[in-house]
Amino acid sequence: MFRKLAAAALLPSALTGVLAAHTGSNTCANVHMMLARGTTESYPGLLGSLTDLVMAAVPDSDYEDIIYPATQEGSTPSYEEGIFNGTAQLKAYVAACPESKVVLFGYSQGAMVVSDMLAGGGDNGTLGNITSPSVDPDTLGSHITAVLLYGDPRHMPNQTYNVGDVTATGLEALSKYADRLHDYCDDKDGVCDAAGTNLSAHLAYATIWDKTTATWVESMVEKM
Repeated sequence: MFRKLAAAALLPSALTGVLAAHTGSNTCANVHMMLARGTTESYPGLLGSLTDLVMAAVPDSDYEDIIYPATQEGSTPSYEEGIFNGTAQLKAYVAACPESKVVLFGYSQGAMVVSDMLAGGGDNGTLGNITSPSVDPDTLGSHITAVLLYGDPRHMPNQTYNVGDVTATGLEALSKYADRLHDYCDDKDGVCDAAGTNLSAHLAYATIWDKTTATWVESMVEKM
């Protein structure tokens, strides 16, 4: 009943091999979700339950996974591959389906991939040199209807788009998406909360927030 996009038909040839298993409908949808999973998760990971809720509520919606290893970001090129592939997939989809409304979901390392696509990446340390955003907000970014981040390692407190109990991302660049971004960080989640040490908090976003988030995504789709 619900569709998963055959992204392999849209991407540069260098990516088609890894996308062979990620197939479904290759038609344009009214609403298209792109998912970046967390470290060591299989596709689609924790974000799968949220995606199901949105597809049940929003007619003519589908999704694709951002294809990247989701291995440890400090010791492998996983993070850089996520930014590269995510940007390439977004460009390819928008070129093929310019009228579609694109929604980006990211969890944990995947949230960092999504936020760094929009705000710039690297840290002049373990993640490489600081880079500019790979998604221009006025061209490619104008096709993005909503952005949802769960447990982003780059979470910055006290921003208008933050949600959760905790009130680090190229702040100026990311703020350009403030009207369509929700960045969730819960208390004691050590991945996004500098004072946190509770792994359970990092694993609980779907259970706590999915219904609320799905309703927000639906409202954004209707508004845009």
